[in-house]
Amino acid sequence: MKLLRAFFALLALMALPVGANAQYARQDSLGAFKTTQLIAPAVLLGGGLGIHYLGHDSIDAAVRDWNLSKVNVGGMGPFYDIGTWVEYGTPVVYMGAGLLGAKSRHSFADRAMEGAMSYLFCVSTGYILKKAFHTLRPDGSNYNSFPSGHSMITFTGAELMRMDYGPWWGAAFYGLACGTAVERVYADRHWLSDVLAGAGIGILSAHVGAWLLEPVKSLLGIPDWSWDGLSTRPVQIAFMPSADPLSGAPTANLSICF
Repeated sequence: MKLLRAFFALLALMALPVGANAQYARQDSLGAFKTTQLIAPAVLLGGGLGIHYLGHDSIDAAVRDWNLSKVNVGGMGPFYDIGTWVEYGTPVVYMGAGLLGAKSRHSFADRAMEGAMSYLFCVSTGYILKKAFHTLRPDGSNYNSFPSGHSMITFTGAELMRMDYGPWWGAAFYGLACGTAVERVYADRHWLSDVLAGAGIGILSAHVGAWLLEPVKSLLGIPDWSWDGLSTRPVQIAFMPSADPLSGAPTANLSICF
């Protein structure tokens, strides 16, 4: 279906937005609010809401019918729930890649605060919207379909990876996030509008964390802490053999500096 492919191609393009390299390189622009940062969330969330209200039968239902008749025939195809691994694995990579030497725009402590605020906004917003919209899932299992929680969380992680580690990391994790969104539709757990809205909220959530980082640090008096494992302060190990001056017995000194 051309419409479905076009929507998910749009999601993939969000991995490399205009100015990604410039934003990654300029340290003085970290966390600065820019109206262009709202474009992707607005397009995706607006598209999801538009389909939810105006095109449920013509788009949402049509995509589901096509999926169950052409791809996941009868809803009996294999489902591996890869999205759950992506959902929980991305924050681990986001926090740990810098410690292992990957160049990040933020230190470990700043990433922890930025990520915590991003995911808190994401989860709380998703919870409120799921209760407010009370949308029946396509498989009829419950009424918390809109927006997709898996999409929100994985796209939050993908945008955090892009902002902190650069466009190539972002492209990889946006690919995983898009795969998660496709999987949720394939498994008949979500409508197309659910995953589009979830993607928009996820990207917005990552920016909310970035916007709040410096104001929150200033408000709470949190100092900058530049340590980031192997990225900024590698462990230095020095080993020096010596001899005891009195007995002449061989000894050694081991020094480890963090």
